[in-house]
Amino acid sequence: MPQLSDIEVARRIRTGTIDNLYFFYGHDVASVEAYTKRLITKVVPNEVQDMNLHIFEGKSLDLGELSDVCEGLPMFSERTCITINDLDIEGLKKDDMTYLKDILSDLPDTTAVIIYSTGINVYKSKTRLLDKTGRFAAFCAKNGVACEFKFKSQSDLAKIIMVKVEKQGSSISKSSAVYLAQKTLCDMLIINNEVAKLCAYANGREITNDDIDLLCSTQVETDSFRLADAIAKGDAKRSFSILDRLYSDQLDTVTIVGGISSSFVDLYRARLARDSKRTYKNAADDFSYPKNLEFKIQNAYRDCSGYKTDRLRKCIQYLSEADLDLKSSKTDSRIILEKTITKMLMR
Repeated sequence: MPQLSDIEVARRIRTGTIDNLYFFYGHDVASVEAYTKRLITKVVPNEVQDMNLHIFEGKSLDLGELSDVCEGLPMFSERTCITINDLDIEGLKKDDMTYLKDILSDLPDTTAVIIYSTGINVYKSKTRLLDKTGRFAAFCAKNGVACEFKFKSQSDLAKIIMVKVEKQGSSISKSSAVYLAQKTLCDMLIINNEVAKLCAYANGREITNDDIDLLCSTQVETDSFRLADAIAKGDAKRSFSILDRLYSDQLDTVTIVGGISSSFVDLYRARLARDSKRTYKNAADDFSYPKNLEFKIQNAYRDCSGYKTDRLRKCIQYLSEADLDLKSSKTDSRIILEKTITKMLMR
C-alpha cells in the first residue's frame, strides 16, 4: 500500500478498515497523537484494552518481548493492539533493524502494531526524513500504512471546520472558519474542542465571529499580535486594554513579553521582506515558518507597511531589556511591562 494522506487514514479508521502495521509521524504532533488514540479505540474497544492493548516505549524496546506479544492471541476481542512510541530508528543497529522488520512483515491477522513519533526528530530537513527513517517509512507503506501528518494551512483548516460544523447541525461562513483557525493557531485538537462548544451553543444556527470571541479562549500569540500592532500604531488606549485582557486570563508577565516579542519579530521580518521587494511567502520560507503558522507572517506583512524599520528594531530592543529586568529585578513584573509599553508608545 502506498503512503496515505491523513484524510485517507481517517476514512479507513471510520469505516473499520484495519491494517496490521501503521507508522505515524510528522510535524503536526497533535494530529499524530489524536489519530493514534482514535485508531487504538477502533482496534481494541475500551472494555477489553486491559487484556489486549500492549504499550511499548521506543527507547527501551525489547524486540524479543515485542515478538512474543505480536504472536499472542487476543482475549475476548478480534485483535491485539501494540503501540510503540518514539522508536529511535536511526539508532537501531543493523541486526536489530533486520529483526524488527522480520517481526513486522509477518504479523498475524489478529495483530495491529502502531508505531508513532511525537517526541523525537525524524527529519533531516524541513520536508525530508532521516535516511533510515525514510527507508523504514517505505517498508511500513509496503507492509501496512505510513502516514505523514503535515501542518495544514488556515484555508485547509477552514474547510475542515465548515464540514465539522455542518455535521453537527450548524453552519459557519468561510471567513468565520478562518477566524477560528487563526484564533486557535491552527491547532487541530483545540479546533475540535472549540467546534463542539460552538455547535452546542449555536444550536443549529450560523456560528458568528461574536460567538467565537465569546466562547473560545484566545491563544496568547493571537492577542500578543494585536497588542504589538496597537503599540506599533501608537494606540495607547487599545494597547493597555489588550494588556488587561491578557492579565485577566491569568497569564504571567514573562509569557506575555515572550508573545509580544515574537509578534514584533514577525512585523520586523515582514518589514524587511517588503523593503527587499520579497513576498510574505519568501519570508515564511526564509525564516522556516511551519505551514500552520504562515498566517502570522502573512498578517504581519499585511499590516507592517506603515511601520518604520528602525522603530520596530527599537521596540524589540526595549522588550529584550524588559525580559532581562523581569529575570533580574525585584520590581513588580507588571510595572516593568507597562513602563516598557509606554516607552514603545512614546517612541
